[in-house]
Amino acid sequence: MSPDVLLPLVAFFALAVLVLLLLWRVLVVGGELRRDAQQGRAAVDLARRTDLSLAELSVTVDELRRGMSGPEASEAGLRDSAEALRRYAAEAEVIDHQVPLPNRRGLVPEIERARRAVDLIEHGRRLMADPAAGRRAEGETSVKRGYLDLLHAREAIRERADEIAAASAAPARR
Repeated sequence: MSPDVLLPLVAFFALAVLVLLLLWRVLVVGGELRRDAQQGRAAVDLARRTDLSLAELSVTVDELRRGMSGPEASEAGLRDSAEALRRYAAEAEVIDHQVPLPNRRGLVPEIERARRAVDLIEHGRRLMADPAAGRRAEGETSVKRGYLDLLHAREAIRERADEIAAASAAPARR
């Protein structure tokens, strides 16, 4: 082959390789950004569902705390909420490992905090329901403390969701 034909072919192939490498890199980075955004949306959705569940539970516990309903009436709601929080914690464990988090704090500690609050409320509910034990006042105190812990955990979950949403939206703005 003559140098007049060979030189343009080499230049064309070199340019084609550079364009392909650039295109490949754009696709890889774009995929990573989409994946991060999707995982961020999953974390925010989980936080929203957890918040909704805790809001419903707060109403039930508030009625128990104020004496508007008996300890027996809230038993099923507390049991269901404890199970839902276990599922949410397992889901959050997966999400926390995948989402880029500021300060490496995820939803799991906050959901566990809510679970402990539900356990404290359940303990107080059992004490209130057992008239033979004579520990109704202790049960009421446990319910009240658990209720406050539940409210604080709910607020912390909302804050973490806002931080995660901001962190997952930040790469997209760059």
